[in-house]
Amino acid sequence: MASGQSNNNSPDPLYDLSLMAVVDCLDCKVTTLKRISKLPELPDNLLIDVYELMSQQADLKDTLLEELSHLDIFRRLVRYTSARGKLLRIVAALMASNKALPRRLSDAYVGRFALPEIGTEESELDEAQPAGAKTVAGTGAAAAAATATATVTGVETTATTMDVVAIAASCLNHMTPKENHAAAEAEAEALSMDELPDEDVMAIDLGLRLGSFLSEAGWMQESIAVLSCLNERLKRMQAFQDGIITRLDCLQRLLYAESSLCNFKLAQKTYAELMEINSLLTDSVPAPLVAMAYTQISSMYYARNEYNNSHMWSVQAMRHLEASAPTRVAIDVLRQAAKACVVKRDFARANLLICQAVRRAREHFGPNHQKYGDALLDYGFFLLNVDSVFQSVNIYKEALAVRRGIFGNMNFHVAIAHEDLSYAYYVHEYSTGDFSCAQEHVDEAVKIMKTLVPSNHLMLASAKRVKALLLEEIALDKIADGMDEEGLLLQSEELHNFALQLSLEVFGEVNVQTAKHYGNLGRLYQTMNRFEEAERMHQKAIRIKTDLLGPYDYEVGLSIGHLASLYNYQMKKFRQAEDLYLRSIDISLRLFGRTYSGLEYDYLGLCHVYETLHEFEKYLRYAHILENWQQLRGQNITQNKSSYPAIEVDYTIEQVKSKFFSMNVKRVPTPPEPKN
Repeated sequence: MASGQSNNNSPDPLYDLSLMAVVDCLDCKVTTLKRISKLPELPDNLLIDVYELMSQQADLKDTLLEELSHLDIFRRLVRYTSARGKLLRIVAALMASNKALPRRLSDAYVGRFALPEIGTEESELDEAQPAGAKTVAGTGAAAAAATATATVTGVETTATTMDVVAIAASCLNHMTPKENHAAAEAEAEALSMDELPDEDVMAIDLGLRLGSFLSEAGWMQESIAVLSCLNERLKRMQAFQDGIITRLDCLQRLLYAESSLCNFKLAQKTYAELMEINSLLTDSVPAPLVAMAYTQISSMYYARNEYNNSHMWSVQAMRHLEASAPTRVAIDVLRQAAKACVVKRDFARANLLICQAVRRAREHFGPNHQKYGDALLDYGFFLLNVDSVFQSVNIYKEALAVRRGIFGNMNFHVAIAHEDLSYAYYVHEYSTGDFSCAQEHVDEAVKIMKTLVPSNHLMLASAKRVKALLLEEIALDKIADGMDEEGLLLQSEELHNFALQLSLEVFGEVNVQTAKHYGNLGRLYQTMNRFEEAERMHQKAIRIKTDLLGPYDYEVGLSIGHLASLYNYQMKKFRQAEDLYLRSIDISLRLFGRTYSGLEYDYLGLCHVYETLHEFEKYLRYAHILENWQQLRGQNITQNKSSYPAIEVDYTIEQVKSKFFSMNVKRVPTPPEPKN
């Protein structure tokens, strides 16, 4: 007997044939309009399959757009969680044909559920006080939150790191038993969800689901519109049971969308509201929700390059992560905590966390799910930062394939994956000079971002920064071949300056991202023989990075090495170059060990310095060190060794937390005094 897959009488082929028969008889003729209008009467599992098949036929996409633009229909589908992947593919298919379903849905939601604007006087009062201050007494955390702002567009900066630490500490203060009892009594007297007006119940349920779906699908602006509308409605609703929990859930989802889109002005307001709500939390608030809220705060600080704060909030999220947390929540908390550890150069903890996130995502959701793609992207970031560049490229390629399979080509999440892969290729091929793959992916990232975001957007500037790095290297190779490629260098300078100016506007001078842009310009000016300008740029980068990250961070070592190269090969300041090379080597050895790839440039540079100065004993010493490095490096590449191999063991959440909090904090030792 034939197997089920080849038997035409088996259920699957018959079901598929039935679907095709239904869809084939749909068109825009008057005679079939009634049939189309009857589609929502189908059960959810049938309806989603019919819609998916319709999304694959160009002549039915307009009809499908109209159907899915009805909030009642979309609510049914977005509640049908087992078909999430199909719904994402349907939206991707419509967007590929310029059928703007996300905008239609967000406009429909806001049009239906937005409340009338309050009067001018009340608006001014609300601006003078944090949201909800008229009904909730100000608390220490809420008052601190009003000033805990960082350098972002249009937001004053008044907070110190200690302010933020104090706020984070207050987040761990639970109410006293007496306060919890009083809050529980007040909650019991409030309306139940069932007693709310139907329109409010609909606004909450659809708002949370639609807002999250849109951000998950990569349509952040539309997600922000929906969740902001819901947040305003929640603030003006009559008190109801679980009202604080609902508001906290809405705000943490909103903060994710705002931070992902780099809208830090809105994110700061949402953060302040979260801090105000924090003072009202009782023991009844689910720990996984608190963990997610703290994770989103960590993500916001991470996007703003404020790594100490990002790390601090991710630690608080880990404290609230429980074994009972949904797998999706556990993965997101682990991923963000891993990224925060990477930028703090705490690689052992980062390896533990990201490996557990990847394993959970693959086992629970499968290899084609968005969560797995997200975890892979963060794993690629980890591998790139621990100098496992070849492995990083392969992981990024897999992550891009997963995201393209879900979202198609013209998508925010896909553009980010293209950019990340391009940069990994750039690092991997730096020694060979073959940047064709890197250029292909960065061009795709820029093209997508130009379509999706304004011309002065940070995400577009980020992609252009990678493109500028590639143009500079391509120009260098062509100049070495005797070709005049000044045009490429000028184009690279324009892109770097664009990214720098935007970074200054959004983050200010004292920010890691701004310092990186100064460093990139320094390298470019070195190539363009503008040595004094290059020196100033490198010095700025070193000063800012040292102030923010400390003297032994990887970023500091990178900029020190670049300035050493300028002094060595162009400006002939050999003693200064020697000191800088030795500092750069010290940092690399502390962080990465003797096989780190970047050591090659410093060892070669020192050999050149000592050869030029005729200090042959030192020259021979470092030539020998370089030879040993080449042997060790070759062994690692041949044997595919990594300083941080993948952790293949499945740990429980409690085991992960135990290991995370028991690992010794990596402290940078004080360097020995130089010999006289």
